[in-house]
Amino acid sequence: MLPGERPAADRWLRLLGEVVAAYGLLMVTLHELADRLERVETELALHRLAANYCIGADQEDLTRFTAIWTADALWDAAGDDPDDDEHRFRGIDAITAAVKGQWAVLPRMQHATANHVIERDPENPDAASGRCDVVVTVQLPDGRWVLGGGVYEDSYERAEGVWRIAVRTVRRSFDLQPLPASHGIARIEVPE
Repeated sequence: MLPGERPAADRWLRLLGEVVAAYGLLMVTLHELADRLERVETELALHRLAANYCIGADQEDLTRFTAIWTADALWDAAGDDPDDDEHRFRGIDAITAAVKGQWAVLPRMQHATANHVIERDPENPDAASGRCDVVVTVQLPDGRWVLGGGVYEDSYERAEGVWRIAVRTVRRSFDLQPLPASHGIARIEVPE
């Protein structure tokens, strides 16, 4: 290398800096890029939880449904009613019993969520909250269909790199009253 000559890497960085300056582009550091990627991956993981909740419930996929919850999760289907403890389920065993009770009573369910908004906890990278709108269509044992919906308000926790729902509160905005797990054990089959 001749005196005053720069190594190839320095020349490329200088050239890149000139291009960035000429076109008004922003340069980001690898750390900033890693932070952005982590935020995107987190949002995707939390959106996937909402989808797996719906798919697990609708397709009677207990493995998928139970995998979305923390071990001590609270599924608060009572929502705005502080006196309704029959529809609050704490822990995987209670949540499992509740969804199995729904499957035993309701021949078909179809959940759909939209407008999912995520808020990261600035103090704790392993905590977040979110909300999404939900529409639920269920078939009752007598064959009638009922449409209902509202809002799911969630608290999320990440442990060992995996996000799960710690609390899901159901806030209903139109009619679909929850059915407790105690409403029956016989599944009613509807002919195709």
